[in-house]
Amino acid sequence: MFSFLTRKKATADPLPALSDFSFLYGDMHSHLVPGIDDGSQSLDNSVTFIQRLALMGIKHFITTPHIHGEMYDNDTEKVQRSFQPLKDHLQQYLPDISMRASAEYFLDNYFLTEVLPKGLMGFGSRNHVLVEVSMAGWPRNVNDLLFAVQANGYAPILAHPERYQYETNPDAFARIRDKGIALQLNLLSVTGYYGKAVQDMALVLMDRGLYDFCGTDLHHERHLSRLEHMAGSFPEIMQQLQSYAFKNRELYF
Repeated sequence: MFSFLTRKKATADPLPALSDFSFLYGDMHSHLVPGIDDGSQSLDNSVTFIQRLALMGIKHFITTPHIHGEMYDNDTEKVQRSFQPLKDHLQQYLPDISMRASAEYFLDNYFLTEVLPKGLMGFGSRNHVLVEVSMAGWPRNVNDLLFAVQANGYAPILAHPERYQYETNPDAFARIRDKGIALQLNLLSVTGYYGKAVQDMALVLMDRGLYDFCGTDLHHERHLSRLEHMAGSFPEIMQQLQSYAFKNRELYF
């Protein structure tokens, strides 16, 4: 257990000092559509964040603003409308960056009755969608919610399972994955950014090979600064992340 970050004995060949996230190929969880949720609040901020992420080796993005009935008045039309100025800017000034917009869908009864029937913004060859649940506890009908997503032709990816601290049994996430739901790791979780309990669960799930995808979940400058620090100051973590078989590349075509 926890072999993911077990310090290796010194050898004649030291671990390479990796300093970027290019091994991921792309970031499939971020909040870069300006002014639409608790992420970037302006076009200038979004462009700056993207440029700095590109310097860390990430040049392909599926950005995922929140769609959450009780907190953010977002839907597909608003997301695409708010994304268009950023898309236009990137096409004109940063043509090496590729980005499309989807969403991070909050699973609750509002999602079931008001969001899902109108269609979701899928991505990748399997029509993936990023979903999240409450940080306070599992929805009582979580299995029905996940099944409804699948029954409508989408392949759900559960965002940052390590952050649902009410669930302390990794077998629960293994059972979810066995039902065809992919799991997504937040990069900063393995550094302890969200706390030790989150870090420990991330390491357990990583050690058991339960993650499928990895994302930044970038919201703001603090996240970006910590990612930059992580890239330059955690060579063993970076090496272990690189060796994990994340499937991010499959999402971009």
